[in-house]
Amino acid sequence: MNTDRSGYADMMNDLAAGKIDRVVVSEASRLSRSVRDFAAAVERVVDEHGAALHVLDMGLDLDPDERDPYTRTFLSVAATFAELEADIKRENTRQGMAATKALGKQTGRPPFDFDVGPEGYPSPNDDFETALVILDRLDRGDSKRSVASSAGVSRRTVGRIENRREIYESQDRE
Repeated sequence: MNTDRSGYADMMNDLAAGKIDRVVVSEASRLSRSVRDFAAAVERVVDEHGAALHVLDMGLDLDPDERDPYTRTFLSVAATFAELEADIKRENTRQGMAATKALGKQTGRPPFDFDVGPEGYPSPNDDFETALVILDRLDRGDSKRSVASSAGVSRRTVGRIENRREIYESQDRE
């Protein structure tokens, strides 16, 4: 179960200490990211700690004193659909990023020597020439440390420039 979230851990600690008697979430996905995790979270909140659970978007209350098997079953079904929705969102995001990359547009943080215009396409900026000098010095056998020091950039930036050599070679010909 993904409990590596500080807010989640704090809530569970407060539940264990008896400081919370009701957990209210806007939607099932705010409590967990999978059906298995949701069932475990419900068990911890309601059964282990005796707190009520209220899921706002479903209008459901799960009270530890009232054992309603229909409500628990509905919560499980709802968690299944919440997991499906999260999977669909992730896939749509991946497809959107792939389509953007296929158009040659920048996704994520642009390299230090490129700017991204309003259309989303990268174009060399003032640091592009520095990148070409860095590549030239690396080709002559200079160390990344000395190249980085003289260019005023980190060794990691030098490595990124070296790893994207084809970008510089294609831009240099245009």
